Amino acid sequence: MPEIKIKRPFAIATINAAGKLLQKMGFKRELRADELMQQAMQNRGLHDFGGTDFLPALENLCVALESEAALNTIGRSIARQSLLSLLQRRLDIVNYSKQNPGIKHQKINKPLFIAGMPRTGTTILYELLSQDSNHRFPISWEVECPVPPAREDSLYSDPRIEQVNAQFDQVEQLVPGFKAIHEVGATLPQECVAILASHFMSEQWIVSYNMPEFRRWLMQQNFTGAYQWHKRCLQVMQSGYGEGKRWLLKTPPHIGYLETILDVYPDACIVQTHRDPMQVLASLSSLTASLRSLASDSIDPVAIGRDEVANWQTFLQRGMDARSKLAEKHSQQFFDIRFEDILQRPIAVIESMYRYFGFEFSDELRQKMQTYLDNRPRDKHGKHEYKAEDYGLDAEQDRAMFEDYLKRYLPA
Repeated sequence: MPEIKIKRPFAIATINAAGKLLQKMGFKRELRADELMQQAMQNRGLHDFGGTDFLPALENLCVALESEAALNTIGRSIARQSLLSLLQRRLDIVNYSKQNPGIKHQKINKPLFIAGMPRTGTTILYELLSQDSNHRFPISWEVECPVPPAREDSLYSDPRIEQVNAQFDQVEQLVPGFKAIHEVGATLPQECVAILASHFMSEQWIVSYNMPEFRRWLMQQNFTGAYQWHKRCLQVMQSGYGEGKRWLLKTPPHIGYLETILDVYPDACIVQTHRDPMQVLASLSSLTASLRSLASDSIDPVAIGRDEVANWQTFLQRGMDARSKLAEKHSQQFFDIRFEDILQRPIAVIESMYRYFGFEFSDELRQKMQTYLDNRPRDKHGKHEYKAEDYGLDAEQDRAMFEDYLKRYLPA
């Protein structure tokens, strides 16, 4: 199947064409970890990145962006700015923590993690749980601009919100229709992939750039350092609020690192959502293709589909293996939700989950959740359309790869 032909605004197409010509003439600024770190330190006037355990990921990521990602001119600029921004974010977080030593004593009490494949109800579950005033969840703008930490009284009025919304608007301009696939906004709850990205061990890089070798390398790594950094970021963000609220956290790939999560957060509560993977993979592949089209003119939909099948089979198998291993000591820290149930009776399912974990569920919270559902817009940014065959997916053949998962969590 041929690659996707990407229609771009004339100005963007012109910039990419000019950049391609310049690269052929030998004018190309390569992405190098050492140079980016030097630039970040110069920009911030700081030098402490909080250790060096992130370096292997950063170095491998830079190599993969150069050798695998087929970056266009705009993509190269975006990748460079993203890496530089994240390095500067690390410097800011470490420096703020050193200036405020009490931050390291901030306790993250009984955080609630949502895991499971994308398109399995994780987003609506996250949105409904965010209606609980006892929950504290990362918001997009504060993840992008964590220092100084957000304050509760200005969480939705901070001047940094406008800056982050402008960044999201640029994505929609470069990839028209992206918000129909995945809604973004400065004041919306953010996923943990955006926090882990500043440790350079995050699925965010994989979705945004075609780097199969980097993905294979990444999935073989120990994520303890990444989740310790995740906790450090939460402590900084929490320092603007205090310890009174329970963290609500979500990202699908958490399912591949359950043991690590419980090592770093021993009292964590983990909700896993379930749906037939063959009802998910086409939509996920379409999202990946759209995101990658921002940075590259070379998009192979079939390769994307095959990669998603293989990698999510691995993630789900890891999750099953971990839960079997953790069953004796941590079984009471897991709660399972089927996609159909969160769609058909979401509030009842959440109330059951609250009882299971010992959380308070009030009539006021029930009403807030119902009001949110009643007013939740549908297809606000347009309809997301895709076809499984465009991504080389075969329902009968590919479903066999998920047989163990289906038998365990979604028996017929």
